Amino acid sequence: MIEDCESLITPLPGQTLFQILDKTISNAKFSIDSMQYQWNFYIGKPDDPVQKLNQTLLNKIRNGVKCRVLLNKEGRGQNLTNINMNAQKYLQESGAIVKLGKTFPITHAKLWLIDDEITVLGSHNLSSRSFKVNNEVSVLIKSKSVNQEFKRYFQSLWTLL
Repeated sequence: MIEDCESLITPLPGQTLFQILDKTISNAKFSIDSMQYQWNFYIGKPDDPVQKLNQTLLNKIRNGVKCRVLLNKEGRGQNLTNINMNAQKYLQESGAIVKLGKTFPITHAKLWLIDDEITVLGSHNLSSRSFKVNNEVSVLIKSKSVNQEFKRYFQSLWTLL
């Protein structure tokens, strides 16, 4: 565990996440790892902010950026699992490696690890509701130490599945 490390932090309240995350994904050079509770694809809505972000990511994957995604899987209902399985399909078609988490404990984190220095985490699901309705907040952290700590966490969950 690390404490008090050098970091540059950018608050991402409300709608700001999608613009900054889209730009950050566009600048990724070699790897993107993500954990998401809910990941929607809005194929028929190309102007939706979530779908624009999806397209940016899919283009990066097709151009050789390695991407691993860990998605939530529900235990009781199946609506969220169906949403995430749809995302899994589109991500895998582009070349991402995707795993669905266990039904317990749930994967509730919203985490992005970009290259070896950028970490984005917070409350935003990848859904129109998170962009248009909910009061959400996330942060972008520029720090190799923070990124490595969260990569260790991501890897520990990834290897369990």
